[in-house]
Amino acid sequence: MYSQVYAAKESKLGTVYSATTWGAGIGIVAGLGIAALETPDTEEKGDTSNRLKNNILQGFGAGVLAGLLYGMFEISEIGPAVADFDMSYDINAKKTIVAYNYKF
Repeated sequence: MYSQVYAAKESKLGTVYSATTWGAGIGIVAGLGIAALETPDTEEKGDTSNRLKNNILQGFGAGVLAGLLYGMFEISEIGPAVADFDMSYDINAKKTIVAYNYKF
């Protein structure tokens, strides 16, 4: 038996969610990096953990907001008009076919 499956089209909110998730991850890593660079040698252990926690939360928040704004810009009407590139995948441009044969 031969079967074909076409890739499903992603919704526009899926693009925003993906950009927000990437922004949050990048923000957490940036917060960790900033915390590592700002650590003085004379800092106590309790102060370091509090500062690290604050930097991670600030990086997470900034990343979520930046990713959300980027995702909204990407799906908006002006996003592709301002930029020369479009990062969203057009399902009608090239259909992906997944085909397999199976026997029972």
